Amino acid sequence: MKKALSLILALVMVLSLVACGGGGNSGGSSNSGGSSNSGSNSGAANNGGSSDSSADTGSTDTQGSTEMPTITFMLPSFFGGELQDSKEGVDQVKAAYEELTGVKVEWQFMASDGYNDTFGLTLMDRQNMPMVLKAQGSITGNVIQAAQQGAFWDLKPFLDTGDYPYLSQVPQDIYDILTVNGQLIAIPTLRNTGRYGLSYRKDWAEAVGITSDPTTPEEVYDMFDKFTHNDPDGDGKDDTFGMEACGEYYGWMDVIMTWFGCGYKWVEKDGDLVPVHETEEYKTAVDWLKKCYDDGLIRSDFVSVQTSDWGQAIQRGEVGSIVDCLDSAGRRAWLYYQTNNVASVTDPSQLASIALVGPVGGHTAAVQVYNGYFLITKDGAKTEDDVRACLQFLDRLCSVEGRALADYGIEGVTYDLEDGVVKMKPEYEGEQNAMPNQGLNQAEAYIPFTLEGALSNANGEPYTACEEAMLRSAEVAVFNPAEAYLTLSETYALNGTILDQTLTDARTQYITGQIDWDGFQAAVATWENQGGAQVKAEVNEQYHAG
Repeated sequence: MKKALSLILALVMVLSLVACGGGGNSGGSSNSGGSSNSGSNSGAANNGGSSDSSADTGSTDTQGSTEMPTITFMLPSFFGGELQDSKEGVDQVKAAYEELTGVKVEWQFMASDGYNDTFGLTLMDRQNMPMVLKAQGSITGNVIQAAQQGAFWDLKPFLDTGDYPYLSQVPQDIYDILTVNGQLIAIPTLRNTGRYGLSYRKDWAEAVGITSDPTTPEEVYDMFDKFTHNDPDGDGKDDTFGMEACGEYYGWMDVIMTWFGCGYKWVEKDGDLVPVHETEEYKTAVDWLKKCYDDGLIRSDFVSVQTSDWGQAIQRGEVGSIVDCLDSAGRRAWLYYQTNNVASVTDPSQLASIALVGPVGGHTAAVQVYNGYFLITKDGAKTEDDVRACLQFLDRLCSVEGRALADYGIEGVTYDLEDGVVKMKPEYEGEQNAMPNQGLNQAEAYIPFTLEGALSNANGEPYTACEEAMLRSAEVAVFNPAEAYLTLSETYALNGTILDQTLTDARTQYITGQIDWDGFQAAVATWENQGGAQVKAEVNEQYHAG
């Protein structure tokens, strides 16, 4: 009943926001969870992008008149207060992106906690969809089902015109994943594939006698154990845990599973693609996680920890490590220590810092080359001119100027340029929620991921260490080989969300002792009967067909 009530209330919120023009903010707070965008993607190789395609930003592009078009845009809120007019400097940011893109935006920021539920309700409320709807993660069954029912525009004919030079640079294999029944339904948000990995507090490691990065799961367990039981913060209290854990975002578990060689979500086995729970390595991995839980190395109530608190326990000095996006650990923890003068527990004359390890056991999960995507809805964008306005905004925000605005804000206000690189103003270092442009990066597609002429950030060691760690992770990152085939699985389109949740819940229940291994296998049998067996058959039919 509580779940039903919460969904009803979320639907009321969606309807209310639409009725009010969608400019409100739902008050979400900080979350990493693989959701944050990193300004460190800029300025590397040239993928053919042009830095001046948006020089002509007249508002006549999309509608043939002097009136600037307006689009509505729904996306997650991770901090609260994103792009609200009451926030100092937001008017400058809005004026800057309107001048750059020739498009006005009515923002509908929805709390990151429960965003997927709100997103699902929005898909069912076809009469009140925004023009642009941001989805998190990879393509899911409810999106595929909505696409099959004609909820979204086919974007390929628009991109084929050549009017959107940045969006046209997405590799075809990624656009293939986002194609349903021959129609391209989404624009992806590109990512660095090596973002996931292990990070930990260097001073805590020194305090408990660890002198080098752990390279195996056994060494990681030893570090977690010492962080929990050996008083790493030196306060004489039993008040620390080895690793930060979250009950609303389970990506950290998927990353850890790869350390044991079981693959990422799906794996090739005996010539077929199978979900990783069908491997022996999976059992080894969940038993390792269960031992960490049973031995108190992660907090016993982690299931109740929401994404709004994910990433903050390591800032507060409650845990010593986190398995998440490396750039999030660097920016949200390491920069936090610098900004708030958090002293090292072993040398108070120095500030605390983070070791960004990356892979363990020679493996880590790959951040799919896209992480999230933008859907243009037919009930929101009712005309082809509406679609062009949406694409124009997304495309021009990918320019050098747009990326700088989304990542760093306004030059002279939030950052200065020193020798061509970004130097954030002291009051904004590590304080994303204070920046007037905060939230605009959620509308940034980062196409191409690396862009010639894009600004780079020179704010010191955390950024350099992030770049190096992500390169190490990218070399060994493990991809989900079934991802493209799941998109075209009819059964997954209908039941994928429920099927995924069945396995996720069973894994958590096993780790926390609510069920034994027989109970886990019973949940797998339920998964098979609910459609899992058919999904496997449909995936492998495509896989073997080449």
